Amino acid sequence: MILCADNILTGDRYTRLEGQAVCLKDGVIARIGPLEQVRAAYPDEEVVQCPGCTLMPGMIDLHTHLACAADPDYHNPYNGVSLRALYAAGYMRDTLAAGVTTIRDCSSSDGIGPALKRAAADGYIQAPRIFACLQGICMTGGHGADSLEGGTIEADGVDEVRKAVRLNLKRGADCIKVLTSEGYRGAELNQEELDAIVQETHRFGRKAAAHAGYGESIEMCIRAGFDSIEHGTHLTVEQARRMKEKNITWVPTVLVFNYVYEESLKSQAALGDLKGKPAVNDYLQDCVETYARNVRTLYDTGVRVATGTDTDCTFFKGASPVALECAYLVKCGLTPMEAVECATKNGADYLGMGDCLGQVKEGYIADVILVEGDPSQDIGALKNVRAVYQAGQQVV
Repeated sequence: MILCADNILTGDRYTRLEGQAVCLKDGVIARIGPLEQVRAAYPDEEVVQCPGCTLMPGMIDLHTHLACAADPDYHNPYNGVSLRALYAAGYMRDTLAAGVTTIRDCSSSDGIGPALKRAAADGYIQAPRIFACLQGICMTGGHGADSLEGGTIEADGVDEVRKAVRLNLKRGADCIKVLTSEGYRGAELNQEELDAIVQETHRFGRKAAAHAGYGESIEMCIRAGFDSIEHGTHLTVEQARRMKEKNITWVPTVLVFNYVYEESLKSQAALGDLKGKPAVNDYLQDCVETYARNVRTLYDTGVRVATGTDTDCTFFKGASPVALECAYLVKCGLTPMEAVECATKNGADYLGMGDCLGQVKEGYIADVILVEGDPSQDIGALKNVRAVYQAGQQVV
């Protein structure tokens, strides 16, 4: 198939092509160039004209939770695992329709992540490419122990956290997630525990992600050598520079704090496990203002920034909203092209697939989308997804 769009965004922050065509063949991007040249090289391929559209890589969401969803009755014990899996499968279909072709499940319950991954591989469901963390690791009574509904393993001490890593790997985890701070308590797991988690994770060739929002907890996770800092709300410039040196990715999840804050102003009922916490609005307002003030400065340190939404923990109505996360990044000072890179190339680089995914390049996996408009000029165009191709096959 040969696609002809008005523009092509390759996925880096610099390159926007006009008047070019892309041939998708055998699951990869086979050729990019003027239509005449591409058609000459592949004369038997169908040509699809896409006027008014931009072709770009499929978006990547590095922070989802597959066993959570936008349904107030979702965790009713009578629903059971089967209904959760079916609900999550529908969510995966909607996520593809939103132009998100790869996700990282940053902790969920009941083995749903690997189950959906297997079901998609066997052709039973349509889903993005899934990287699953399974259960997040936290201290006894730590962040997520209650609110994630079985999505965490409580572990204390070096031996217990090592075993928690091994249990996740035994059950099919592609990566390991740790929760080690929250807004009302600060750092949770100690340095020895964090060091042990990273050492064990890296020993088996996996990546380790750390939920850390405040200075002390972020500092400890950088020292331990985690591969990504999730949220990192109060990340400092000096910490961001060291993250760049150590190839640690920042997944800021700007949208989720803005969304929950906006909902909290409407109704305390929208706050989930934050409901009833003292001064919660002040906490959320501080997070929103901190991101608005710091994101551009931190980005300029050169730290890799990648998109994650985390919205499936907040009863957010809709599929994985990477497009909205990009809009908030732009609101915080990034250019639209920089935001697109965060949502495509940077996520693939973090996943260790930067040499084959996340860009429109010859030889790369043909995960591409068509959006109406030009996101390089108006980031809101990312919401106008018109077609989604996964490994060269049109799925939306």
